[in-house]
Amino acid sequence: MTVFVSMAAALALLTMAATDSLAKVIEAPERGAVRAVLIGIDLYRNVPPLHGAVADADDLSLSLRSVGVEDMTLLKNGAADREGIFHAIEAVTERAGPGDLIVLGIAGHGSSEPERVKGSKPSGRDEVYILAGFDTRLPGSRERIFGDEFKTLIRKLESKGADVIFIADTCHAGGMTRDVDPRGAEITWRQAPSYTIEEDDLAPISTTADALSTGFDFKRLTFLAAVDENTKSPEISIPGIPQKRGALSYATARAFEGAADRNADGAVSRRELFEYVRQAVYQFTNQRQNIFTESPPGTDLDRAVVYHYGAGAQAAAEKSNTPLPAEPAPISVAALGSEPVLQGIDPAVTPFKLMEGYDAELVFDPEKHEAIAGGDVVASGVGAGDMPFVVDRMAALDALKRLSETNPQTVRVTPSDTVHREGERVGVTVSDITGRKLVLFDVTGDGTVQFLYPGDNEVDAEMSQTFDLDLSVVAPFGTDLLVAVTSETPMPDLIEFLKQNDRRRTAGNIAKRLGEFLPEGARLGFTVLYTSAGAKL
Repeated sequence: MTVFVSMAAALALLTMAATDSLAKVIEAPERGAVRAVLIGIDLYRNVPPLHGAVADADDLSLSLRSVGVEDMTLLKNGAADREGIFHAIEAVTERAGPGDLIVLGIAGHGSSEPERVKGSKPSGRDEVYILAGFDTRLPGSRERIFGDEFKTLIRKLESKGADVIFIADTCHAGGMTRDVDPRGAEITWRQAPSYTIEEDDLAPISTTADALSTGFDFKRLTFLAAVDENTKSPEISIPGIPQKRGALSYATARAFEGAADRNADGAVSRRELFEYVRQAVYQFTNQRQNIFTESPPGTDLDRAVVYHYGAGAQAAAEKSNTPLPAEPAPISVAALGSEPVLQGIDPAVTPFKLMEGYDAELVFDPEKHEAIAGGDVVASGVGAGDMPFVVDRMAALDALKRLSETNPQTVRVTPSDTVHREGERVGVTVSDITGRKLVLFDVTGDGTVQFLYPGDNEVDAEMSQTFDLDLSVVAPFGTDLLVAVTSETPMPDLIEFLKQNDRRRTAGNIAKRLGEFLPEGARLGFTVLYTSAGAKL
């Protein structure tokens, strides 16, 4: 799916700081060189393939080159075997010097095995990175790397005086935030199916000390993992990009290009990096994925700089961002059953195309009167004639993902992102908004827009650190797309635009025109409330 051409001007405005990074060069915290080893594996000999891991490695490579990084090693598919990966990291360790920054990134399948050092892991299992030639028998059983082995390699880099960013876009365990509805398109996960090693002579390079190490043993490491222990890592669709991707890699690539420098001071702190990537991943995965971050304990996240942007020669002109298309690509829609219930139904605002099967982006179940997208029921109690408005709601979600990409506002559902049942009380928290103006609105599953905040007496209110919205789960069933826009300046045009769309099925207007009303420097964030009923103030 893509977004409307009228968003282009808005995106140009919102991404001004990010695109300006093309005239800058990324630098290490201590102004040393930036070097990278990036790994992406889609094709496996004995494990189901992935669809976006190689694209993730390519994207990270292009983003780093666009800000001046020249020392780059890129390993893809079969070239990313155990020997090749270790050789590449050992080689960059040889080149590394005091004050350098080393970016290590791996995208692909992960898994876990019973711990080799008994009592070393709370879960009793070691994290494992699965490589292209992996098998449970020799010689393929050698094609895996234990998480503790990366600790050994990172420790050697730190001993050279280098800082390290480790991006692990894999999945080793974890549960599901919400069950996946089987009526929709299949979701690919970056967790290999469970296995038992039948033949094994692998001798890990890690030691018992590595297995027993803690965060206190690493002084210069910034770690971003795709998931925490409670979620899995799906491959997702990014609006405007046809290929599936990993959300962590995609968000980190945008961070390197400048999107994480929230205060535009030319230095990205750990807090800026972590908060940007966390919110971007949360939004792009429809809240199915929560990243894990780690840095040396006791570090002041606001003062610890991960990288700088220095004024320098024009960086390489390569850009990984896919340009927005001139016209929206029709959203694919299918109906279950043999009856052509959607034939002859015209679009509301967003074009759509009818297809057969479960691979459509939006699936209508006429028997249950439900619409399914991304593994979730997004609208309930709907008929065939309502589907154009559900399509508009999907287009609005895509537009919000694109508009929030460079400057997301942190927004979260509390207490969790699960499906909430009728009668429950849930909250929405908008954070880090001290002194800013706030606008809130909602797009329901059936495409209805609801203007929520501010009221006439609250327009001039300046926010404290957080804003909490208390909601009660009531009918209708489906989803509520809750959107927060914050700015240092008042937003009268945005408020008027939303008032004119209030309580109308005009999600298509949000998709098509919202970007026109966002002031420069605005932050936009959203969260989806998944319920057995809608949300009401």
